[in-house]
Amino acid sequence: MISFSVFIHKWTGLFTAVFLIIAGVTGSLLAFEKELEALVNPGQYVVPARVDANGQPAPMLDPFDLHERAIAALPGYQISGFPFLREPDRSVRFNLARSDKTLPDADQAFLDPYDGRLLGIRKYGATPFDRTTLIGFIYKLHYALALPRPYGEWFFGIVALVWTVNCLVGIVSTFPRISPFWRRWLPAWLIKRSASTYRLHYDIHRASGLWLWGVLFLFAWSSVMLNLRQEVYTPVMSTFLDFRKNPEPRKPDTSKPLLDWRQAYAIAVRTMDEVASKEGFTVNFRSQLFYNRRLDTYIYYANTSRDVQNDRGQTGVFIDARTGALLHTRIPTGEYSGDTVSRWLQSLHMAKVFGLPYRIFVAIIGLALAISAYTGLYVWWKKRKARLISEKRKQAKAARATSDLQAQPAGLRLTR
Repeated sequence: MISFSVFIHKWTGLFTAVFLIIAGVTGSLLAFEKELEALVNPGQYVVPARVDANGQPAPMLDPFDLHERAIAALPGYQISGFPFLREPDRSVRFNLARSDKTLPDADQAFLDPYDGRLLGIRKYGATPFDRTTLIGFIYKLHYALALPRPYGEWFFGIVALVWTVNCLVGIVSTFPRISPFWRRWLPAWLIKRSASTYRLHYDIHRASGLWLWGVLFLFAWSSVMLNLRQEVYTPVMSTFLDFRKNPEPRKPDTSKPLLDWRQAYAIAVRTMDEVASKEGFTVNFRSQLFYNRRLDTYIYYANTSRDVQNDRGQTGVFIDARTGALLHTRIPTGEYSGDTVSRWLQSLHMAKVFGLPYRIFVAIIGLALAISAYTGLYVWWKKRKARLISEKRKQAKAARATSDLQAQPAGLRLTR
């Protein structure tokens, strides 16, 4: 059993090593995505905080007014919704869809929340050679190797699945083959700093895998969730957890006009309050409102006592875009066990909980993952190199023996 685990661990580790180095390093950076975005792309992402004549924070534009200014500033683009959240020194981001193909390909726009000025547009993650898209490219590199959709997500999902298997067999591969178990297993958790370079790499690889096993397994399986949710994660988790079904696509009833944004918002807020009263949670603040064309639905998200994250809202109500009727709710925790577990996995993976200390922890874990993958490669390479040298020596020894035998007189060879 242990020998088989070692075999599987080696080959799954070789398959995933390079990709995990990339994922670990980029994940460490993305734990501070907002800070890096402000540093690298200040022209679009940062605005100077304003104060009034009394030295108090200046008022920002009403979200609906800012939305209207965005529409006026971006002819040829469709704006499907807008956020309500504001920060005094940050721009407001709108998601775009290009309707005029002669215009630059862009999917995000940034506006000044104080005066509505358009600060810029971009195609998220388009290239690493443009400071406005660099951080987005790092994000795409992290979860899909920056490959085209959906192939990148599928491929990295397979990598995550193999990584999950690697975690499961990896701990078994460290078990001692003979008793006493605990006394012989203890050295696997330790690093002998005075050892040779090879031994030091070996100890770091093995000990880091043991000490961080639970965290690495969490990140591996949550990566499967993020990339292969319907294909692998949900079918597996559904065997012992229950999930709310996603709403089905609806055919729009075009005989009725669309609600305008203000009407939809008023109905959605009232509906959210009714759902909160019924389900027993409280609404903290509004987060975003957008229109989903495929579902012909307005979707409103607010932050509530059922949310895991505290920087934005994940509790949602889906209302008919023409009648305002409630079609669907999305409550992140406390309703369906599978949804609760999934929301926690996602938030832990993306460092969206527990504030700055946890983000620092995630950054350290990302670097530790990269180091663990590198040391595993190093150990394999050194073993392979030693094996090749040993095989060459055996071959040379066999060749010399054959040569010596052939050099002997024929009669003596027959006698022997």
